[in-house]
Amino acid sequence: MQSRYPLALAAALLGAASLSACGTSPTQDRERVTFPARDDFPGLGGVESLSPLSRTYTFDPGLGSSHLFVQLFTASLGHDHVVRATDWWGSLAFDPANLSACAVTVTVQVEGLDPERDEMRDLTGQEHVPLSDREQIREHLRAKEQLNLEEHKSIEFTSKSCALTGEKGRDGRSVVAVTGDLTLRGVTREVVLPLEVAVDEERVAARGVLSTRHSDFGFEPYSAMGGLFKNKDELYFVVDVRGQRVTGK
Repeated sequence: MQSRYPLALAAALLGAASLSACGTSPTQDRERVTFPARDDFPGLGGVESLSPLSRTYTFDPGLGSSHLFVQLFTASLGHDHVVRATDWWGSLAFDPANLSACAVTVTVQVEGLDPERDEMRDLTGQEHVPLSDREQIREHLRAKEQLNLEEHKSIEFTSKSCALTGEKGRDGRSVVAVTGDLTLRGVTREVVLPLEVAVDEERVAARGVLSTRHSDFGFEPYSAMGGLFKNKDELYFVVDVRGQRVTGK
């Protein structure tokens, strides 16, 4: 009989830990997302400050220039996750006089998604993860049941339209709602990405958070040991990117 008590105590503790970890709502979790990723947003004007003219900018994917990452929160034991894109490209083209016809494209290579990098754990206020655990998480991320790298090499976003929301961002610039198609794991869904945009004739910066879910794209959050380790359904894509105008465009 006595041998059952440690097991019962362990089960109770695990249950309490699980309830504590999964007790936050999506609204509360959204408040935990690290945004903006940095405080050094460029001192540029808003979209409406430019004269009517079509302009094209390419984003700088350098790790020192742009932050493009996903935050996931645990629903049970284990820790929260942050996954940075290290191999991606994108561009922005728009005319302030015809903002609805904007063109925003971003392509992220799944193979370049790097979880639990030290600088990203620091940025999101989390403890570092051992390299061996990082490698295991990377393999889980690429698995058939998750992003299925073998069949789906990239994540893509293509805009359909842009519109001023009437809201102001943290630095007082106008927020632009970018409506577009997000393709993840071969499934395409229409999403709306709110972006605070800072821009002049040569540079652009944009930042925002896109909230979506695993289930929107037809797959379940990672789970192991009967749900003892499990991620929540929600995915938070954090965008904090910088770019330069294309010469002659």
